[in-house]
Amino acid sequence: MIVGEAPRRTCIACRQKADRDELTRFVIRPDQHPAIVHDVSATLPGRGAWVHPDATCLKKALTAASFARAFRTKVTASDLPRMDTEPKKSG
Repeated sequence: MIVGEAPRRTCIACRQKADRDELTRFVIRPDQHPAIVHDVSATLPGRGAWVHPDATCLKKALTAASFARAFRTKVTASDLPRMDTEPKKSG
């Protein structure tokens, strides 16, 4: 990586690399329901899954397989984030 270059991440839906600030982050939080939450500030601890914030990638990412691959663990439908509401602040 070149000095001053933005960190790159891979979208779990389209598998394209992008700058970190072009993607939105999700983390797995087993203490909450749903267990996968939108990390608005991109600072929550744990392994993150990055997705382009457009409808196509979000819809494709909202499968248990995409998040299971990203988090390297079993994910059920009830663990998936709910996209029908506005994301809340992380915390």
